[in-house]
Amino acid sequence: MSERKRQANVTGGRQVRREVTLTPVQDGQLVVAAERAGRTVPAFLVEAGLKAGGYQTETERRENIFALFQLREQLARIGNNVNQMAKLLNAEGEVDTDLRATLAAVREKISAVDEVVTLFAAEAEEA
Repeated sequence: MSERKRQANVTGGRQVRREVTLTPVQDGQLVVAAERAGRTVPAFLVEAGLKAGGYQTETERRENIFALFQLREQLARIGNNVNQMAKLLNAEGEVDTDLRATLAAVREKISAVDEVVTLFAAEAEEA
């Protein structure tokens, strides 16, 4: 079984405390749900509540950052391919059919990066 993840430490600590009263069944269900998510019960409650309220959770933020890094790597590989095709175009004067597909892939990836950046920008405005 993987180790449960706690919430990240916050400078000055968490100053607000909420108390929740549960039935034994609800508590059991909450413990199981938190374990399935690989989180402690308090971390799970915070993330579930924020997500239900339409806010980005810390887990989602980490996933989005990881996605941005993956997209950056993909764009770098695509850029390398475009450079190679441009070199061929300059040498032979012909437009390779792969060039059109590569440019379409570049546009798609740029759009995906824009979507993730927009998510971060929207959250920064809410904070």
